Amino acid sequence: MPRKQTCEGCPCAPADKDERRRLREKLRGLGLSDRQVDEPLAAELRQRGYRPRVAWRLARDFSQQTVADEFNTLSDSGGMRASRISEFERWPFAPDGSVRPDKGARPSLDALRTLATVYGTTWDQLVDLADLEHLSEEIQTEFRTSMSQRTNDRSVVSEGELPPEVPHFTGRHPARTELRERVRAHVYHGGPAVHVLDGPPGVGKTALARYAVTEFAKQYPEGAIWVDLFGFTPKREPRTSADLLERLLLEIDVPRETIEADPDRRAAQWRGAMNTRRMLLIFDNAAETAQVRELLPNSPGSFVLITSRSRLLGLVGARPMHLDVMDPDEAEELLAKFANLRLGHYDRTAARRIVAASGRLPLALKLFGSQLAHHDPGMLAESATDLTALTEELRGSLDESVNRELAETILDQFAAGDESVRTTFEKWYQRLRDPELQRTVRLLGAFPGPEISAEPLAAMADMPLVRAKTLIRKLFEAGLLDPLDGSHYRMHDMTKLYASMLAKPDDGLPAASERLVTFGLTIARRASVPGPVETPARTPRPADGAQARAWLSRERELLVGCVENTGASGQTAELARLVASHLCGRGRWSAAYRLYERSAGIASALGDQEAEAWALAGLGRVDRLSGRHEAAGDRFAAALALARSLQDRRCVAEVLCERGKLAWITGEHDAARDDFTIALDISRAIGHQPTECDALDGLSMAHRMVSDYAQARACSDAMLGVAKSLDDPERVGTGQWSLAECLRLGGDHGPARDHYVNALRIARGINYRKLEGDALRGLGHSERMNGRLDAAQRYFEEALAIARRIHDRYGEGWALWGLGNVSRAVGDSTAARAALEQSSRLAAEGNDPLGQMDALRGLGHLERHAGRYIPAQHYYQESLGIARQVGNPQGEADALRNIARVEALQGHVAQACERLRTAVAICARLRLPLLAGIEEEIGRLGC
Repeated sequence: MPRKQTCEGCPCAPADKDERRRLREKLRGLGLSDRQVDEPLAAELRQRGYRPRVAWRLARDFSQQTVADEFNTLSDSGGMRASRISEFERWPFAPDGSVRPDKGARPSLDALRTLATVYGTTWDQLVDLADLEHLSEEIQTEFRTSMSQRTNDRSVVSEGELPPEVPHFTGRHPARTELRERVRAHVYHGGPAVHVLDGPPGVGKTALARYAVTEFAKQYPEGAIWVDLFGFTPKREPRTSADLLERLLLEIDVPRETIEADPDRRAAQWRGAMNTRRMLLIFDNAAETAQVRELLPNSPGSFVLITSRSRLLGLVGARPMHLDVMDPDEAEELLAKFANLRLGHYDRTAARRIVAASGRLPLALKLFGSQLAHHDPGMLAESATDLTALTEELRGSLDESVNRELAETILDQFAAGDESVRTTFEKWYQRLRDPELQRTVRLLGAFPGPEISAEPLAAMADMPLVRAKTLIRKLFEAGLLDPLDGSHYRMHDMTKLYASMLAKPDDGLPAASERLVTFGLTIARRASVPGPVETPARTPRPADGAQARAWLSRERELLVGCVENTGASGQTAELARLVASHLCGRGRWSAAYRLYERSAGIASALGDQEAEAWALAGLGRVDRLSGRHEAAGDRFAAALALARSLQDRRCVAEVLCERGKLAWITGEHDAARDDFTIALDISRAIGHQPTECDALDGLSMAHRMVSDYAQARACSDAMLGVAKSLDDPERVGTGQWSLAECLRLGGDHGPARDHYVNALRIARGINYRKLEGDALRGLGHSERMNGRLDAAQRYFEEALAIARRIHDRYGEGWALWGLGNVSRAVGDSTAARAALEQSSRLAAEGNDPLGQMDALRGLGHLERHAGRYIPAQHYYQESLGIARQVGNPQGEADALRNIARVEALQGHVAQACERLRTAVAICARLRLPLLAGIEEEIGRLGC
């Protein structure tokens, strides 16, 4: 009499969840891992009467819904449901226990394979005799083939080749996920069969491939083969494909006596024997394409993973996968594991410094950690300090022989026993063979920036550009360079360190560095001076100033490194100053300051007073932009004294423009106007239009300060005309913004907005962050005055973010002022007060009287609207005092009007009328836009 069917589709009493947990613990007690427990647990459940598909699901502790969800993920389908999984488990039985193969859901071979992937087994483990009696002939044939392959026992990799599982395999989650997706695509969707895993020495390619064998070998029923090709193994020659083919054929049980002697026939024999097989093949440590090409099995069902330091571009159709260094957290975790450091019980700062010094290269971390494991924990901090000191010394040294010694010393820290990072890199370098390619590697060891491109390399190596491009391409193919974009590459830190150790006296590194300075200086001059500039014949020249400026922005780190790592010369000082000027306009004030200091130091050491004067002027400019006004004044005074002693009229005019801007910010308007006027006269006398532009812009600011907007606009119009004739986008953008300021302050908000938009477009086009922030702030003012408060807030917030990013405290204060007024307009007095108080504080700290004046007036508005008239009066009086002190009529009239409003609210109408009449007189004299509004208030009060 048949046993009763259970709800799980098995003909006996089921093992409940607690019983399955007990069985699992018993199996774990035998030393099995969680994954190893699944198969014997499923077998035990089958012994207890469960159907195979149920047994495997319960062994994995999955619900039917979980299985359906996983099934849909694997098959890229949303059609599988828990109820269908239940039908699959029951088939060919009906719910009443009768055999009804024509009823319910019959599992297909694809469905069985997908379920096998979900459970981590093979599909033939999911069927029993009841299934096989009713499954299709095709599936029965597949089952026989599977059983035949299983009896051949190809489920293990041949001993002697497969490396042991990697201890402390850590992280690499994106790479593991990528491999898993590739295997899944291959198994279920016929995806690519050949994959090349490339990366620098010691990055962990073999470890990841070993993980792939452990994780994915079960997907390939005929087993896995691991072959070490010895491509870059020290003291070993790379294996030949002919020898490897013989060994591979033997691995798949081809009799030795039948193996072809001819290499071409042997390769064809291998491909023929593998044609229908489903295997996982790992070819580790390939030297080049030729070594591995004949080993490819031409088997759609086999997954081939090749690891190599080279990119093997000749393997057409192979899918590349690049393995980079570890991310910082993973690298620290790996170091801690190898060094036996317990989380929370080691100096993490020291560990991170070691991680940084290692370039996050797994091999370097393993070797260093292995050393630490045998020492006192205090060695961690000591080693970190030593490595940091060596790295800083190397970065600051200009002595070629010292640099080689330092590089060797640093590399020697990453060694343990007979294994070292240096040995690993040596084989890679030796395999280049081409002397020119090897010299290029040595030159790149001294390359001053993190990004490498053909133009600077051509200059450094004194070769045609086309040759430099060819060499970079070859180094990329060899895996020595990683691509960043279409034309830029980077060299791993450890690779670069090893390359710097290889430098030879006849490489001519000092001369190469000087050529690089000359090349950079040529472009920097083109970026800063309108008109043609003489260019060395062998180096490319940007077509125009805009391209030159874009190049300076892109190659910023190269140029900074070039200046810092090249000896003192007049060219180095000039390059430092021109690059600093460019960076200053882009809001990179810290880098600019360092370069101006370097330029001033070199000029002083060389006794070049002209260069020193220009560098001092640049330092003063950064001090002014950063709000260090006293220091800026001292720098300008020193620069002006030098320029006048040298009778350098252009330098005098430039410094006067800078000093005038400082006087404008600090409210010394007469002094500012005088400096700008003298600068304008000098620039016109010597015919230097860029300085003429700057002087006109300064005069426009001076006229705006005294509310003479008509004269200010005339100066801005003139400045814009000169800037356009120079085709100088930076000055054209500044002119657009200056003209917009004149129009806005004069009440013409529509045209002002158009000019702000033009300024913003130009600023973004040339990556001029300071001007971008100014233009956004101007648009915020325009939108606020037109009642579009949401738009105004967005503009002010963008401007604030830029100001804070580039440390523009002046721009930050005015952006906060705008946000405070928007908040006040929408009734958020708390946010308004916070923003205005912060704006007032920044203005006071930066000695910006106009900022203080307007922020105090805004705080007065808040108090007045809250009915607190005495503090409101106090704020307005303070604002009035500043306006009168700096001579700003519009600010004075506005303060008088608001004081009158408070007085009228307090019942002092006569006093209010008197103040309003004074404000009207000021506005009428200068035709200020406040006039109409104040006259209306006079009418309402009946003055």
